[in-house]
Amino acid sequence: MEIREWAFRILGATTLEEKLLNPKNLTDLDPGSSYRFKTPSRPSDLSFTPFSKKHKLPAFHEHEKIENRIACLHRFAGHELLAVEMMAFALLAFPSAPKHFRKGLANTLKEEQWHVKIYQDRLLELGCTLSDLPFNDRFWKLTKLMDTPLSFITIMHLTLEMANLDFAPHYGSSFKRHGDTLSAKLMEKIYQDEISHVSFGYHWLNKLKSPNLSDFDAYLFHLDPSIPLKRSKGFIFQKEARELAGLSDEFIKKIQTS
Repeated sequence: MEIREWAFRILGATTLEEKLLNPKNLTDLDPGSSYRFKTPSRPSDLSFTPFSKKHKLPAFHEHEKIENRIACLHRFAGHELLAVEMMAFALLAFPSAPKHFRKGLANTLKEEQWHVKIYQDRLLELGCTLSDLPFNDRFWKLTKLMDTPLSFITIMHLTLEMANLDFAPHYGSSFKRHGDTLSAKLMEKIYQDEISHVSFGYHWLNKLKSPNLSDFDAYLFHLDPSIPLKRSKGFIFQKEARELAGLSDEFIKKIQTS
């Protein structure tokens, strides 16, 4: 299947099965012209709902209750489904990007699909389906700021996914502390994949940026000013994770102190 067709099918899907379509063989012989989805289609039971303060995630000390862990896992599953759609968005929006970049995005999309599945499986074990709780489109709204592959990288890989280098182990530790070792193991799997996703973004930032800019200056240049740097990190800064992703010491220091 052509990558372009695959991305269109994912973004136009009205079933979860189609969202998670994972062709064994993908080609990129006809990337076509740029196409930007305004909003992805969704199954009616997974449609977007405006969030308010009542949708705030439970505090860490409340994770002892199963319903609060479910709320967290469901929110994270929603983030992964959005990541699937945002990767598909990029594949359609940037057809002239380097072939290896597009191949990497396609591989990342497949990993995001797998993340949705493992969250779905864990939620089912806890007595919850994906349609039991609402989804929001908070991250999707950022696609309007993604005008180039570099702006996509800075927002998606080096901001949203980099923050998960902190959030995933933090939530994993909390789940484990409250006796939910299976959910903790799931968060560890997510954490390991996020390291590779951040590494991918950092590699292509250096590959595509102006040689006159440092890695961090290029990151700032291509990050929309409406997005604060604090969105690239969580409550407990994981320096080692960023080192494993290959980020330079200076880049890590500036993110940490921002």
